[in-house]
Amino acid sequence: MAKFSPLYEVPIEEADVDVRATFSVADKYDLGGPPGAFQQVTFDLHVTSPAPESQVAKLVAHAERACHAAQTFRAPVPVDLKATLNGQPLAPG
Repeated sequence: MAKFSPLYEVPIEEADVDVRATFSVADKYDLGGPPGAFQQVTFDLHVTSPAPESQVAKLVAHAERACHAAQTFRAPVPVDLKATLNGQPLAPG
């Protein structure tokens, strides 16, 4: 948000975000059930600014579009694991 705040003429006095996710631990502990992927992610953003609400809303929307984490959760990408043991490739278990 700080990077884009000058574009929207929004001075930010304070901003913080609390990120929470829900997921099942069943697969993690071999209990059967759904995989351990997040089932929901919530970004709870708190902004203190003297700017008008409409300007802050535009800033927040822009910052969300530019957030790699939020966009990755919306459009998942392949994830690769490359592991080594003592400098040599480790075969998957």
